[in-house]
Amino acid sequence: MKFYETTYIVHSALQEGRLNDITESINTFVKSAGGEIIYFDNWGRKKLSYMIDKQKYGTYIYIQFKILDNSHIKNLKIEFEHNTNILRSLIVKIDEVDVFDKNQEEEKKEISKMDKNSKDENLSSEKKTE
Repeated sequence: MKFYETTYIVHSALQEGRLNDITESINTFVKSAGGEIIYFDNWGRKKLSYMIDKQKYGTYIYIQFKILDNSHIKNLKIEFEHNTNILRSLIVKIDEVDVFDKNQEEEKKEISKMDKNSKDENLSSEKKTE
Protein backbone atom coordinates (compact mmCIF):
# COMPACT_ATOMS: atom_id res chain seq x y z
CA MET A 1 0.00 0.00 0.00
CA LYS A 2 1.22 3.46 -0.89
CA PHE A 3 -0.08 6.58 0.82
CA TYR A 4 -0.75 9.89 -0.90
CA GLU A 5 -2.13 13.28 -0.03
CA THR A 6 -3.81 15.57 -2.51
CA THR A 7 -4.70 19.20 -2.25
CA TYR A 8 -6.77 20.71 -5.00
CA ILE A 9 -8.36 24.12 -5.50
CA VAL A 10 -11.89 24.28 -6.85
CA HIS A 11 -13.43 27.31 -8.53
CA SER A 12 -14.91 29.42 -5.72
CA ALA A 13 -18.06 30.51 -7.59
CA LEU A 14 -19.51 27.00 -7.47
CA GLN A 15 -22.56 26.42 -5.35
CA GLU A 16 -22.34 23.97 -2.45
CA GLY A 17 -24.14 21.20 -4.34
CA ARG A 18 -21.85 21.38 -7.35
CA LEU A 19 -18.80 21.48 -5.07
CA ASN A 20 -20.03 18.32 -3.33
CA ASP A 21 -20.48 16.66 -6.75
CA ILE A 22 -16.88 17.42 -7.72
CA THR A 23 -15.41 16.20 -4.43
CA GLU A 24 -17.58 13.09 -4.57
CA SER A 25 -16.46 12.36 -8.14
CA ILE A 26 -12.79 12.61 -7.11
CA ASN A 27 -13.40 10.37 -4.09
CA THR A 28 -15.27 7.86 -6.29
CA PHE A 29 -12.41 7.91 -8.80
CA VAL A 30 -9.91 7.04 -6.05
CA LYS A 31 -12.15 4.25 -4.75
CA SER A 32 -12.74 2.83 -8.25
CA ALA A 33 -8.95 2.69 -8.72
CA GLY A 34 -8.72 0.39 -5.70
CA GLY A 35 -7.92 3.13 -3.23
CA GLU A 36 -9.33 4.05 0.13
CA ILE A 37 -9.97 7.58 1.39
CA ILE A 38 -8.40 7.88 4.84
CA TYR A 39 -8.88 11.57 5.56
CA PHE A 40 -10.95 14.30 3.89
CA ASP A 41 -11.09 17.98 4.81
CA ASN A 42 -12.68 21.00 3.14
CA TRP A 43 -10.47 23.96 4.10
CA GLY A 44 -13.00 26.42 2.72
CA ARG A 45 -12.80 29.44 0.47
CA LYS A 46 -9.46 31.25 0.62
CA LYS A 47 -7.79 34.08 -1.24
CA LEU A 48 -5.19 32.87 -3.72
CA SER A 49 -1.62 34.19 -3.65
CA TYR A 50 -1.93 35.03 -7.32
CA MET A 51 -4.74 34.93 -9.85
CA ILE A 52 -5.43 31.58 -11.49
CA ASP A 53 -7.70 31.63 -14.56
CA LYS A 54 -8.74 35.18 -13.62
CA GLN A 55 -9.88 34.00 -10.15
CA LYS A 56 -8.81 35.62 -6.87
CA TYR A 57 -10.42 33.00 -4.60
CA GLY A 58 -10.66 29.23 -4.52
CA THR A 59 -12.03 26.47 -2.32
CA TYR A 60 -9.28 24.22 -0.98
CA ILE A 61 -9.93 20.48 -0.61
CA TYR A 62 -7.45 18.16 1.13
CA ILE A 63 -7.58 14.35 1.05
CA GLN A 64 -5.31 11.53 2.12
CA PHE A 65 -5.72 8.10 0.60
CA LYS A 66 -3.98 4.78 0.16
CA ILE A 67 -3.81 2.88 -3.09
CA LEU A 68 -2.24 -0.39 -4.22
CA ASP A 69 -1.18 0.48 -7.77
CA ASN A 70 0.47 3.85 -8.28
CA SER A 71 -0.25 3.76 -12.04
CA HIS A 72 -3.70 5.12 -11.19
CA ILE A 73 -2.07 8.33 -9.93
CA LYS A 74 -1.40 9.35 -13.55
CA ASN A 75 -5.09 8.88 -14.31
CA LEU A 76 -5.98 10.99 -11.29
CA LYS A 77 -3.68 13.78 -12.53
CA ILE A 78 -5.41 13.62 -15.92
CA GLU A 79 -8.79 13.80 -14.16
CA PHE A 80 -7.70 16.99 -12.37
CA GLU A 81 -6.37 18.52 -15.59
CA HIS A 82 -9.54 17.84 -17.59
CA ASN A 83 -11.95 19.17 -14.97
CA THR A 84 -12.35 22.88 -15.75
CA ASN A 85 -13.68 23.61 -12.25
CA ILE A 86 -10.41 22.52 -10.61
CA LEU A 87 -7.91 25.38 -10.77
CA ARG A 88 -4.83 23.59 -9.37
CA SER A 89 -3.92 20.26 -7.82
CA LEU A 90 -0.97 18.69 -6.07
CA ILE A 91 -0.45 14.98 -5.36
CA VAL A 92 2.31 14.01 -2.94
CA LYS A 93 3.44 10.58 -1.78
CA ILE A 94 3.65 10.37 2.02
CA ASP A 95 4.73 7.87 4.65
CA GLU A 96 2.20 5.96 6.71
CA VAL A 97 3.23 7.86 9.86
CA ASP A 98 2.15 11.14 8.19
CA VAL A 99 -1.45 9.99 7.78
CA PHE A 100 -3.93 12.00 9.86
CA ASP A 101 -6.19 10.27 12.30
CA LYS A 102 -9.58 11.95 12.78
CA ASN A 103 -9.35 11.43 16.53
CA GLN A 104 -5.98 13.20 16.63
CA GLU A 105 -7.41 16.08 14.61
CA GLU A 106 -10.36 16.47 16.99
CA GLU A 107 -7.98 16.43 19.98
CA LYS A 108 -5.88 19.19 18.38
CA LYS A 109 -9.01 21.30 17.88
CA GLU A 110 -10.03 20.78 21.52
CA ILE A 111 -6.55 21.72 22.73
CA SER A 112 -6.53 24.88 20.61
CA LYS A 113 -9.96 25.83 21.99
CA MET A 114 -8.72 25.28 25.55
CA ASP A 115 -5.60 27.37 24.85
CA LYS A 116 -7.71 30.16 23.41
CA ASN A 117 -10.04 30.11 26.42
CA SER A 118 -7.12 30.24 28.86
CA LYS A 119 -5.60 33.18 26.95
CA ASP A 120 -8.94 35.00 27.07
CA GLU A 121 -9.16 34.38 30.83
CA ASN A 122 -5.61 35.70 31.32
CA LEU A 123 -6.42 38.83 29.33
CA SER A 124 -9.60 39.48 31.32
CA SER A 125 -7.79 38.99 34.64
CA GLU A 126 -5.03 41.40 33.52
CA LYS A 127 -7.62 44.05 32.69
CA LYS A 128 -9.24 43.66 36.12
CA THR A 129 -5.91 44.21 37.93
CA GLU A 130 -5.28 47.45 36.03
